[in-house]
Amino acid sequence: MPPDRDPANPHDLIGNPHCRVATGASATLRIVLCAGCLLSGTGALRGEDEFTFDASEYEKKRFDFGGYAELWPEYLPANQDGALYQLAFFGQEPEDYLSRTAAVLDLEGRYNHDVLTFFFRTHSNVLWDFSGANQQNELYEGVLSVQPSPGVTLEAGKKVNRWGKGAFWNPVGFIERRKDPNDPDLARQGYWMASADWVRSFNGPLQTLSFTPVAVPTVDGLNSDFGEPEHFNLAGKLYMLYRNTDLDLLFLTGGARTPRVGLDFSRNLAPNFEVHGELAYITNFERILLDPAPGCRTRNAGEQDVTSYLLGLRYRSDQDIAYTLEYFFDGTGNNPEQQRRYYECVHTAWDDDNAALMARLQSSQLARRYARPNPMREYVGFRAAWNEPLDILYFTPALQAFYNLDDNSYQLAPELNYTGLGNFEFRLRGTVPIGTTLTEWGEKANEYKIDLRVRYYF
Repeated sequence: MPPDRDPANPHDLIGNPHCRVATGASATLRIVLCAGCLLSGTGALRGEDEFTFDASEYEKKRFDFGGYAELWPEYLPANQDGALYQLAFFGQEPEDYLSRTAAVLDLEGRYNHDVLTFFFRTHSNVLWDFSGANQQNELYEGVLSVQPSPGVTLEAGKKVNRWGKGAFWNPVGFIERRKDPNDPDLARQGYWMASADWVRSFNGPLQTLSFTPVAVPTVDGLNSDFGEPEHFNLAGKLYMLYRNTDLDLLFLTGGARTPRVGLDFSRNLAPNFEVHGELAYITNFERILLDPAPGCRTRNAGEQDVTSYLLGLRYRSDQDIAYTLEYFFDGTGNNPEQQRRYYECVHTAWDDDNAALMARLQSSQLARRYARPNPMREYVGFRAAWNEPLDILYFTPALQAFYNLDDNSYQLAPELNYTGLGNFEFRLRGTVPIGTTLTEWGEKANEYKIDLRVRYYF
């Protein structure tokens, strides 16, 4: 919150006692009276106070370029009894610390010419950890857009589609990479696709209607991690703004991924209170089950139709504290018994030094189902961020928590954010997983984590 204005300053409309208007006055009357007070306090504008308008300052720039550089050290004491540690370090020298440091450079630019727009975002990083240095350079987005008319846009290239209303999870994100709930705002890599966007506005309860068809090919090596190769996948989103409620109907036809349909909504119940939700129906989902240890045989339970859904709230208090609360049910997740069996099998392979069994458990078929973040079914996510408490400018403390309703394990992450030093942004965060043996957060590879992210925007 900015400091109180000086009532003695006639330019200060809020602090000037002659400019105070009754709360019930109309907005127009208040503006007129305040403008009169300003003129009476300053006299005719002249000299260096003279108002000028330069239309060129508001013209759309032909080319914009920017980005950020980031240094991100993390301190992680190892949890050598955790199944995820044993999964990653089987047959290797033990590590007491999993600490790492990342140096990141993200660049983005936009070029506009008549009806054409080209946008790109690149991501480069070097990661230093116990295994040495690893470098990555990726094109996250590169999209060419053509707008032949105000209501029609055609796009082709590599793009991130952010479908869904959820803050931590997006069950209707059918054509995007999975969001990291711990850092949901981090940039993600897109997929190669072609799309169109048709928009119409109306006078009436239905205020806006748009339709976005999308083609996501998995041919000739394109989008190899999207799903099965040699498919031309079609998806789409129908958007409606109806009586101040945002609604989306979404679909993905069969091909590289199984067919699925979904819907989401968002509505403000009050100026500072919003409710949102998502629902996804996924057909022909293949579920792989594990037999108990020590055998740990896998068996295919066949294809099932499953449902995932999310319900969330956002609220901003009078003290400028932003709260987010979400419940997420993942129909593709594992039930508690199956997830415990996976952890038991990892411990069995580790204790018996069984390389063949560990190799099976490390395979992509099992690891992407059982070792991924949030592998189970029912979760609650919560975040509270207090903007500039006690009038401490540019300072935002926050607390984030995730709770696994299936096994009663959870994670707490307090953080401190500061943006008051030029173009720098600082975030100090501690992350503490809490849970017993054979629970999600009890089997993490680290005891806790402390990280400091220093980012410079340019």
